[in-house]
Amino acid sequence: MKPIALYLHIPFCRRKCLYCDFCSFPGRPGDFSPYLVALQRELAARWNPDWTVATLYLGGGTPTVLPPTALAGLIRAVQAVAPLQPRAEVTVEANPGTVNGEGLAQLRAAGVNRLSLGAQSGDNRFLKRLGRGHTTDDVERTVALARQAGFTNINLDLIFGLPGETIDDWRRTLQWAIALRPEHLSCYGLQLEAGTPLFRMVQAGQVRLPGEEEVSAMFLANTQILPAAGYEQYEISNFSRRPPPGTAKSGTEGDGDYRCRHNLIYWQYGDYLGLGLAAVSTLANRRITNLDNLAEYLDAVQRGVLPTATEETLSRRQGMAEMLMLGFRLRTGPDPAAFYTRWGVTIDETLGNAVQPLIDAGFLRREAGSYRLTPRGMLLSNQVLAKALSPLL
Repeated sequence: MKPIALYLHIPFCRRKCLYCDFCSFPGRPGDFSPYLVALQRELAARWNPDWTVATLYLGGGTPTVLPPTALAGLIRAVQAVAPLQPRAEVTVEANPGTVNGEGLAQLRAAGVNRLSLGAQSGDNRFLKRLGRGHTTDDVERTVALARQAGFTNINLDLIFGLPGETIDDWRRTLQWAIALRPEHLSCYGLQLEAGTPLFRMVQAGQVRLPGEEEVSAMFLANTQILPAAGYEQYEISNFSRRPPPGTAKSGTEGDGDYRCRHNLIYWQYGDYLGLGLAAVSTLANRRITNLDNLAEYLDAVQRGVLPTATEETLSRRQGMAEMLMLGFRLRTGPDPAAFYTRWGVTIDETLGNAVQPLIDAGFLRREAGSYRLTPRGMLLSNQVLAKALSPLL
């Protein structure tokens, strides 16, 4: 049985945040039921009986805008078709204020063992500027309810570089988040996407974003404050609580390894199946992207047609470049043994002399037969990787 990661996209939310360019939309409760039926039909059509689910991730949108019984029912329906490995990681994204104690208990009973909360900031001023529909009190209350429901693996998503935010503001958000004692923290720099209301506000001069130096200082604060509080950086933006001394990391619930196993499959260039609106799959170098129009998606599935928008087979060079690019996101860098096993060449043979100037400039470090980004390299990762991977591009 081949283990894969399974992703289900839930495009519904209560409100559209000012910075969001994801395939999601507020309201539309009348579409909830037809969409869940379509998801299950797509799963049945795409599922390979030779697969098994290593990780299941429900993202969005905000999956928890669905009634808890419907969401729990979807998870159970998935398990009836796609067998989960013993103690598989099952994650549901939630926004604070969209769940209560009873709903969380239903999710836990359905097998959800990891909760990812879109906290975004520890300051109500910035939550309002982002158009978020919750407060810091809602975050704290939701974390407490999740603990009462039995969740022992909670992630908080945070965003830095917000309109008007200073380095001191961000440090306070980090300390606020640490005090909630989540097992995992994801700290992303704000991405200003064209077409969003926030983009238009910045273009019109209505709000000001922090400068490059201040945003860089915020990123470096992550790498200093979080490790000092017991969180290990294992990926550019992701930090997990360190396991107790002497605990072996086996990637199972309760073993003290709180890295996001679902995302690790992405970063390690593993196979994943994405279902739902605009979802993406990569299976054995085959890239599939779903339709992003809800009416077209529902119509296709109802007619028994796969809701595929685009499909391509990645070339050898594309696959090698993507495996390295994703691997460089990890603090340890790409896995040299896995790369050789997959492609029959070493990382050194593939990149040649392209890495040496980056090592000399302090952006890359050679380590354990591979290369990893330094903190300075992480700050400029897009530019650094473009140069490092130039032999493949």
